[in-house]
Amino acid sequence: MKQVKKFALLFLMVIIFDRPAAKADEQAAQILSGIRLADISQELNGRLRKEDGTIIPFRLRAAGNELIFTFSDPTEVLRLRLDDNGSNLTLQTGERERVVSGAKLNDPVRGTDITYQDLALRFLYWKNSRVEGEQNVRTFSCWMILLQQGDPSLAYSSVRVWVAKQSGALLRAEAFDAQSRLVKKFEVISGQKIEGKWFLRQMRIERYDPASGKLASRTYLEISS
Repeated sequence: MKQVKKFALLFLMVIIFDRPAAKADEQAAQILSGIRLADISQELNGRLRKEDGTIIPFRLRAAGNELIFTFSDPTEVLRLRLDDNGSNLTLQTGERERVVSGAKLNDPVRGTDITYQDLALRFLYWKNSRVEGEQNVRTFSCWMILLQQGDPSLAYSSVRVWVAKQSGALLRAEAFDAQSRLVKKFEVISGQKIEGKWFLRQMRIERYDPASGKLASRTYLEISS
C-alpha cells in the first residue's frame, strides 16, 4: 500500500480520496490505503461496557500518528503507533513497556470481547485483499472488501470490511477463522464531530461461538469528548 495508513480501532470515521477504475485487488488496496486517522489532538474519555453491566473506563489521547489508551486499577498503557509498514502496539505495566505480538494479540483487553489484534487493526494491513461488491450499511452505500492472511497464530484467517463509498468511513467488519466460521462482528453505531472531524461515539463488538454460530457475548466501546 502506497500511503501511510493512519487509523485506529475500527471506530474512526475517515475520508478517502477519489479512485480511478482499477482491477478489484488494486482497487481494494487503494480504498484501504485511503483510510486515515482523524487528524485531531484531544484527551477523550472512553469506556468498555460489557453486556453484564461491567464498565471499564479509560482515557484516550490522540496525537498525530499515535493513540494512547490508559486504564487504571491496575494501571496499563496501550500505545498504538502507525507508520508506512503497519501498526505497532505496545503495552506498558509499571516501568516495563513491551511490544504486543504473536499469540498475545489474540488475548482480550480487560476481559472484554476486544482483543489486542482488534485494537491494532492489523488485518487492514494484510496484503491479500479484494473488492467483493457493494452493499448498504445503515443506508450508506459501501464497498465490501475481503482481506485474508495465512498466519496460523492469529485468530482471524479472513476479515470482511464495509467502507462507505462517499465518506470512506469504516462502518462494519466481520472476522472468520480458518474454517471460514464467523468469530467476531464490529459495527459503528454512532459517531460525533470533534474539532470538525468525525470520530467514534459508539461501536458494538460481538463475539460468536464458531462451532454453533451463536452469539456468545457483546461489548460496547464508547467515546465522549
